[in-house]
Amino acid sequence: MGKPYKNPEKSPESYSPKKKPILLRMMESVNKLETKVKTVNERCAIVERAEMRMVGISIPITFESQGYPLAQNTDSNALNDALAAEKYIGDGTIAFLAQTLDVQLGETEIISARYDGQGDGTYRVLIGFALDADTKLPEFLPEHTQTLTLPACRYAKMEINAKNQAGRVGFSERMQADDYFIGGFREDSGYIFNTAGIPMNIWSESGEILRKYEPVHKPKSKTDGMDTFTITPVLLPPWQMACCTHPHGDTEYQCILDYFEAAPKVYQTGLARYDQVDFYGFPVDFENSCKSCFGSRVSSFAGLPDCVEKITLPGGKYLHITQKEFNGDNPSMPYDIAFNHLDELYFADHPEYEFDSSRKVIARFRQSNCASVFAPVRKK
Repeated sequence: MGKPYKNPEKSPESYSPKKKPILLRMMESVNKLETKVKTVNERCAIVERAEMRMVGISIPITFESQGYPLAQNTDSNALNDALAAEKYIGDGTIAFLAQTLDVQLGETEIISARYDGQGDGTYRVLIGFALDADTKLPEFLPEHTQTLTLPACRYAKMEINAKNQAGRVGFSERMQADDYFIGGFREDSGYIFNTAGIPMNIWSESGEILRKYEPVHKPKSKTDGMDTFTITPVLLPPWQMACCTHPHGDTEYQCILDYFEAAPKVYQTGLARYDQVDFYGFPVDFENSCKSCFGSRVSSFAGLPDCVEKITLPGGKYLHITQKEFNGDNPSMPYDIAFNHLDELYFADHPEYEFDSSRKVIARFRQSNCASVFAPVRKK
């Protein structure tokens, strides 16, 4: 019988590599930042995250951000935080920033954080990674480099598995996670979006989204959560719309499908080229009821194909109701505010105005979401 090992460092049972695997080191880094509060389901959990300092490339997103069109005469991808992250990870900018700061991307997460939300699709996104609070940055850095401190906050953490990789669970795409967050998540957890936090996505080095973090808190009242909206008085000119219509009822959304089929023919005319990433939904009076309409704003009716209707929306005074955050709250809420909460949110402080029932509420859709609605008002 052989002699037992005397040196524990040489014992097979106590063997450990000199350097931990990258995945293990990344998970340990995450565990230092966050603590699980509860599991909502296998793809979503509630976590507490500590304050974190970020460094990255800051990109402005505005209502004029047209994205990176894939081809002429087709709907382009409107620029958003996800598309910007894919670009700056994909073109090597984030890797160059990491190299500049002597950061190993394989040992830390790539983060895109949405901040400075102004409403109407205007905000900034910072794409980068965590940085120690006491780290001093060099004088020369890649252009548009900024730092940002993310406050300590409670988050809904949602796993994404777009490539359906074995051994991983998660939503099949980012938009599916967004849809769950504004719908089923509310019922499953009782939490709503928290404007005091900063939403963020976690990315792989290859530009694949891995997780979403949406800041959350428990509502304190029935109207809690309306701080995610702004109401701005605006004066609109008459708008010329190329659209498809359908009688109001159970199949009213058919007008959306019809217009998406007709849209390429509208785009080929060039008449919607300045508003190609925006879509509009609105009703019009029809017999004893109304029709639902969906389409694009155009510069002229001349030359439009016969597959679309030509409707001019009346201009005038409107209240522009828009979400301050981005994919962070229920897209039906602007309608709820327009029809049910203007008394306390606007008319109470502006008693000289009232809702103008002679005109219709107009919805504007951006990034496959209802970004805002325009509620008509008039002086009493």
